[in-house]
Amino acid sequence: MQYAKNDQSNDILFVAVEIPTTIQKYELEKEFQGLILSKIENSLVGEIGNNKFLFSSSFGVLTFCNFSHNEIKTILHRLNIPGAQSYETSWLNQDYPMIIDPSYENPIIDSHTIKYNKFNKSVASIISLTLSQSVGLEKREKSLEAKMIDSKRIYEKIENIKIKDRKDLMRFSGSIAKERFDILNQLYLLDKPDIAWDDNELESLYNQLSAQLELKNRFEVIEYKIAHLKESVELATNLVNQKSSEYLEWIIIWLIAIEIIFTIYDFFIR
Repeated sequence: MQYAKNDQSNDILFVAVEIPTTIQKYELEKEFQGLILSKIENSLVGEIGNNKFLFSSSFGVLTFCNFSHNEIKTILHRLNIPGAQSYETSWLNQDYPMIIDPSYENPIIDSHTIKYNKFNKSVASIISLTLSQSVGLEKREKSLEAKMIDSKRIYEKIENIKIKDRKDLMRFSGSIAKERFDILNQLYLLDKPDIAWDDNELESLYNQLSAQLELKNRFEVIEYKIAHLKESVELATNLVNQKSSEYLEWIIIWLIAIEIIFTIYDFFIR
C-alpha cells in the first residue's frame, strides 16, 4: 500500500491511539511486508512509507507519525482493530502537530505544537514514546477513577461490612496491586529513554514534551490515588479480620460452654 505525502511537507502530525490489545511484532511484519522494526523501551518502531513511522507500545497504544486520519483508519482496519473507522470517539487518542523549520536550532514545545529543525527516526521515536505514555497514563487514570468509585462504596458500608465480603476485598486489593505494577513496569515514567542519554537535543525534546504533557505530575497523582485505595482496602480488610476473629472467639466460647454442659450432664444425670 502506498501512502501519499502530506500537502505541507513541513507539517507532521503525531496521533497516539489506545487499542484493546497489544500488537505483536509478527502481526506488523505479516501485514507490512519488508517492514524493519527496531526496539525502543520494549516498544517497536518501523517506517511505513517515506518518513511515516508507526510506533507500537508494549502497553496497548499505537502512535502514528506523519499519517493522515484516513490512513490511520486504514491501518487500524488492516490490523483488525475494532472501531477503526471511528477511532477518534471509540478509543482514547491524543494528537500533537510538529513544525519542521530550519530556524529552530533547538526543540521548542508549547501546548499546541512541537517546533524543531530536523525530523528522523530518533526524533519520531522520542515523540511517539512520550505521547504513547500520555495516552497510557490517561487509560490508567480512567481505570483508577472507576476503582475510586468502588472505594467510596466500601467506605459507605464500612460499618456494616460482613465477613463474606473478604473475598471481594482481596480481589479488589489484587487489582490495585496489578494496576501499580503495570504502571511501573510498562510506562517507564521514571527514566528517560536510552536513546536520549547521549544526545542533548533528544533529551531536551523528551524533557520538554514530558513536562508539557505533565507525565510526572500525573504519575504522582496516580501514585497518591493508589496509596489511598490501598489504605481503604487495608482498613476494610482489618475490620473484616477483626469481625472474623470475634466470630471465631464466640464459636470457641460456645463450644466450651457446650462441652461444660455435656460434662455436667454426664456427671450428675448419668
